Order: sequence, then C-alpha cells, then structure tokens
Amino acid sequence: MAIWRGSGKLKTVVVRDDAADASRFFSRLAYAVMAVGAPVGVVLHPIGLFVVFPIGVALILMATALEGEGGFLDRVFRVCASPAFAALVAGFAWATLSIAWTPYSVAAGQHALKLWLLLAASVLAIAAPRENARATDLYLFPIGVVLLMATMAAKGLANVLSGQVDDGTLANGAVALAVLLFPALGGLTARGRNGYARLLLILALGFAYIDGYAPLTIALFAGYLVLSFAISDLGRTARELAWAAAALIALAPLVPALAPTVAAWIFQVKLATLPPPYATLSVAADIFTHDKLRLITGHGFETVVRGVRAGILPLHTPRALIFTIWYELGIVGALIAAAGVFLAFRDLIRAPQRLAPYKAAWLTAIVALAFVHVNFNDMTTLTLIAIGFISTDVATRSQYRTTRPSAANLANL
Repeated sequence: MAIWRGSGKLKTVVVRDDAADASRFFSRLAYAVMAVGAPVGVVLHPIGLFVVFPIGVALILMATALEGEGGFLDRVFRVCASPAFAALVAGFAWATLSIAWTPYSVAAGQHALKLWLLLAASVLAIAAPRENARATDLYLFPIGVVLLMATMAAKGLANVLSGQVDDGTLANGAVALAVLLFPALGGLTARGRNGYARLLLILALGFAYIDGYAPLTIALFAGYLVLSFAISDLGRTARELAWAAAALIALAPLVPALAPTVAAWIFQVKLATLPPPYATLSVAADIFTHDKLRLITGHGFETVVRGVRAGILPLHTPRALIFTIWYELGIVGALIAAAGVFLAFRDLIRAPQRLAPYKAAWLTAIVALAFVHVNFNDMTTLTLIAIGFISTDVATRSQYRTTRPSAANLANL
C-alpha cells in the first residue's frame, strides 16, 4: 500500500505483491498435499505416500523462496540446536556405522540413505516456513484425518464386496490414523476449537473399535490415557513418561529373557509350545541368548528383515521396532534411543500450554507402536511421523504472540 499527497489530497493506492500471493498459494497447496494427500494416498496405493511427501516439501521450499524473507539458516540451526535432535542424529549415525559389520551392507546402505534424506526433508519443511501459520493451513490436518477414515472405510467395504485381499494399505492407513490424530487434535485446540477436537477424538475411537486393528487400538488408548493425565498435570506426566519410556526401551530384552522361566512356572510347559504371542517371545529369547557379545554392538543394520527373508532367522522373529533396535544396533543403539525418547518427553514442558498435552499423547502413541508388530522398515511409519511433526509445527506457529515452536524436538521421530 502506497500513500502520497497530490492536488492537496491524500491518495491511497494498494500495490499487489505477486510474489507474496504466490508464496501463500504454494504454502497452502503444500499443506494440503501433506495433510490430505499423504493420509489418503497411503491407503489408495502402497507408494502413494512417497510420491506425495517430497512434493509437499518441495512446495514449502518454493513458498519460502518466493516469500524472500531472511533468516532461513538461523531457523535451520534452531531446529538442530537441541539435545533431543542430537540423540536422533547419533542414532542415525550409529545405524550407518553398523553397515561395516552387517551381512547386508548394500540394503543397509540404501536404508540409511533413506533415513538421512527423510531427516533432511523434515528439517527443511519445519525450518523453511514463515514464523506465523494461518488457521486455514492448520485446519487442513483435521480434515485430512477425517478423509483418511472415510477412505479406509470405503476401501474396506470395496474389498469385502469384491472379495479382494488387502494389500497392506489398510494397515498403513490405521498406522497413519494413530500417528496423525493427536497432532490434528492439538491443532484444533490451539485455535480454540475444543468441541471439534472432542468430536474428532470420539469419531476416531469409534472407528478404531470398528476397524479392529490391534496396534491402532493400543496406540490410541495409550495416547488418550496420557492425554487425560497431561491435561491435569503436565509437568509430572512429562517427567514420569520420560523415565518410563526410557526404562522400557533400555530394559526391553528382560521380557524375552525371563519369559521362558515364567512360562515354566505358570504353564508348566516350554514357551515355544504355546500359541502366539508366546512363540514369538521364545524366538526372541533364543536370539538374544545365542550370541551375548553381539548385544553390545548389535548384528548390524537391516539384519532382521533380511535375515527372516533369507531363512537365517526364524519366521516368528519379532518385527517390533524395539526388538529391531536391540538386535541390529545393540546396547549402544538402545541407550541412544532411550536417551532420545527421554529428552523428547522432558522437553514437553517447554511446548505451548494448549498443545503440550496433545504432544505428550502423540509421543506416547508412537512409543506404543514401537512395541507392537508394526513394520518400521519400509519407511511408511517414519514418513507419517515426519508429517505428524510438521502438523504440530503448523499448530504451534498458528498461535500468534507466542514463541516459535520447539522444532528442535525433531528427535520425537
């Protein structure tokens, strides 16, 4: 807008900023792709998410370039300046280093490269945007969750009517719902839409009951339970969750190690003769006790999935992320993971007051998924977690006159 005096009168002329208009357009399109395209795409096609996610990141970077505001490098450094982020980088670095002793070095190298690219893309997507986010961008994420449930219901019904077998996309959709629900709820709460947040939560819980997918039910129940505690006492909840989650990760091998003895006491039979999930615990116990020295360094990145495919590991080998970390990365990797989760939960007290309980619930849901039979190896879950973190970033930036979101908590991944 320009103002000048002419013929004794003040004249006002509005000058359009085409670059700013284009920046807002690309920003809105980017969040639409992330919030709606990603969850719907993960149900429609197995690789839909991996097509949509990089497009969304590229659009965010284009919007930032057109906006022309400085300070981009400062925002990137601010994202990385956190002990939790350092723990995340240390975990990725240890996984990359383990390629030196893994029997599947090529596959492990490709997987490690995907992890680093996902980390870099997530940092850029969080650090690039302007300081304040518009509410219309934020509302796209709850809309995406609703459309995700509608798409899952439609595809499930179509599979039943046609007699087709699910290709795994419905399970991926359930994981997407578990990962994206609580960031969407936090976004609605950040704008004071508490009624819509409660309605979406009830709808998601009802959908999880109808869907019947156990990991989804476990993750949502754990998140809802923590949400109720965090709303009443955030500081105590964050501290107790930090210690509890870190202890569960660090002491996870004790469960399969003690399971055979407990089974002999209670059932008076060997653990391997019992039905699942006891047979899986028996396999885990045998694997952990087979080579105790390998518990220190692990067997190397990518050995669980490739070992099962090659017939080296039993078919009932656990696929949970916690077991994978211990088996592939050893005590070193497990302690790094425990430290990262501890720091992520501890930093919740620095989050905006409205959003902190929902962030606690979100992290709890992710930790719960790490303990159940959810495949983290194909990058789908990790990419969905990255989108969930972008959603929480938008929610925090939508609250004006507050500090910039704690983007350094990217270690929540």
